[in-house]
Amino acid sequence: MSLSLPRAAPTDWVLPSQGITLDGWLRPRSPSHEGDAITADDIQLLANWRFTHARLPVDATLATAPGGAARIIAAVDLLKRFGLDTVLALHLDAATHDAIWVDPEAAATLGATWEALAAAVRDHPGCLALELLDDPNPPDTLTPDDVAALGGMRLSPAASRRATAPGATAGRAWGGLASRLTGVIREAGATHPIVVDAPRGAPEALDHLRPVPDDRVAYGIRAFAPEAFTMQGLAPERDAPADAHAAPDAPVTYPGTIDGERWDRARLEAWLAPARRFREAYRAPLYVTSVGASAGAPRGSHLTWLRTVLRLAHECHAGWAYAAYHDARFGIVCTRGPFAGLDRFRNGYRLDYDLLGVIQAEA
Repeated sequence: MSLSLPRAAPTDWVLPSQGITLDGWLRPRSPSHEGDAITADDIQLLANWRFTHARLPVDATLATAPGGAARIIAAVDLLKRFGLDTVLALHLDAATHDAIWVDPEAAATLGATWEALAAAVRDHPGCLALELLDDPNPPDTLTPDDVAALGGMRLSPAASRRATAPGATAGRAWGGLASRLTGVIREAGATHPIVVDAPRGAPEALDHLRPVPDDRVAYGIRAFAPEAFTMQGLAPERDAPADAHAAPDAPVTYPGTIDGERWDRARLEAWLAPARRFREAYRAPLYVTSVGASAGAPRGSHLTWLRTVLRLAHECHAGWAYAAYHDARFGIVCTRGPFAGLDRFRNGYRLDYDLLGVIQAEA
């Protein structure tokens, strides 16, 4: 499927808010941490805490492995039993992710993976949406031939002579591949909504992304801005194991001056503005695929920041999923890692009740 000109969706629709990401269930979060076993008891708790759906990252190799589809469907079945729908988010390891942009065989394998996964869940009532790629990050240095091979539009001779704006090449490459993957999913018979994440999950990357020619597509962003605040005390690697935390620096507070810039509600509105413009221009639903701040952030600032971001998401009619359930960094439940000894987790559920309260109040 080739990329067509943008067109507005005929109706406004949204994915729900108050979701929860269950990372580490159907994919290992790091080579040294195989993942968490999510049980019926866990999902019963999430339902009791009024979560509406689960965002479930799935290792791409699982989707095509023997018995993999059955395992994925069993997870969706279990969630649905307790009233939670599922967003399935395909996750690639770093080497495969880097290869798909420059290796046609790797891109074709990704298409075959989606064909198999879409066929397996096409009639499943518990499948809320299909997220094409968890945190896509196409390089901005691709050649015109690389972009065209992915299905992206070639620039006109006049445009090719002008300086290319940062992010434009990455946007055309991902837009082309996303259109092709959407076509594969539809041809496999799946009619679920599809989530196309912005490159790096960044709102400003939507300035360079044309909508996919499908009326059931939402566009995903990640909400961790500013990272000097939200990532306090964490190792820089996103998939670092629970014990790989950085030595804490002086606390960074919100609202406040962060990296020399004042961050408050107005600054967060400005950060989100490209996503709002994209939605208004194309009547394209937004979905915040992951939102959260480290438990290492100052307590009051942490809750204030999250409340502000969720209210802004509501104003943009954006659905959202909180970053983590059982996690040593962002989890509402924490049983391991350097933050596990914080007073907020010293209860029978190891649950951050104040954090859960903000999530419930802003749904």
